[in-house]
Amino acid sequence: MPNPIKPILFFLTLFMVSIYSIIHIMIIDYIKFKKLTLSTDIVLFFIHGNPRNISNELEYDIRNFYKKLGYEYITYVIDDDSQTDIINNSYFEQSLFDEKKIMTLNIVSSSIPKNLKSFMEAVLASQNQNKVIVKLDRQPSSFKNTKFYKNISSMSCLIELYELKGKLLEQWVINKCKINKINYDDEFITDLIKLNLNNSLSISQTIYQKSLMNIEDNKNLKESSKFGEYDIVDTLLDKDYNKFLKVSKYLQSINAPLSYIIFLLNSELEKLYMIQKSKINKPYIPKFLQSKYNAASNRYTSDNLLVALKSIVKLDINSKYNSKKSNSWLSFNDLFSIIMNNNTQV
Repeated sequence: MPNPIKPILFFLTLFMVSIYSIIHIMIIDYIKFKKLTLSTDIVLFFIHGNPRNISNELEYDIRNFYKKLGYEYITYVIDDDSQTDIINNSYFEQSLFDEKKIMTLNIVSSSIPKNLKSFMEAVLASQNQNKVIVKLDRQPSSFKNTKFYKNISSMSCLIELYELKGKLLEQWVINKCKINKINYDDEFITDLIKLNLNNSLSISQTIYQKSLMNIEDNKNLKESSKFGEYDIVDTLLDKDYNKFLKVSKYLQSINAPLSYIIFLLNSELEKLYMIQKSKINKPYIPKFLQSKYNAASNRYTSDNLLVALKSIVKLDINSKYNSKKSNSWLSFNDLFSIIMNNNTQV
């Protein structure tokens, strides 16, 4: 006679496995997110890990989905609990016009502030129509053993993010080239990845600069230009004015966009100044570049950097709106000659 217990145990086991899968189905990686059909049923998206450019890409995908559904977008940069009450009120307040919101909480502190954790848990427990995107850099492995992480992983869409590698990185680079209308072949993709040390942020920046430069054939990465905009960034960090001038003259000769170069150098000057002056709000710099930026910061005085930041604003305006009346490239070279020679008089 058949044992009636065995079928019962089988279906009970199957039921438990199904329940376990449902609970953990929303812990996903980059690939699974890209295949995910987004739904308004998801209240909170928790993007955990690095690199930030990939985190930003996923945030854009989520925002774009909800934008099409009429959601208003709000973003907060979080380094402590000082904004938590404002965020809480903004999320839970009842709008007279029934406005739907999606807010990004970009956490730049080393961990999640205590009250902000409580806010996230309240969001998950609510039936509010508003949505939240949380972006948090990679935490210690012990973070995954906390009660908070387990709650988030079972009740939200938690995306575990890591640097892209191998075939996934290659496909990501190909997609970026297509979006930016860059011609490519297998050799171009391989060279691009190798020259940027497999770093997706650096690759993304290189592709962007290529899209701005008016080069008919982008296939040969090594021959398409003698120097690029990021070479001039390196001369600033190395405080090498002779090479700076050489790179600058080359970029001018190929009609590289000066406004974009100014934007890049202004960003670098801000990083160097913040490294010197701010003990709390340090700029985000990948670990493998931190020693390089610390050394670069020590090559300049804070007064020198502050004068540079003030002067580059005027230079940017002139390059965009007064280029016919002034020689913007000459002014650009003169300014950085002064900066690199530690002269605080501009």
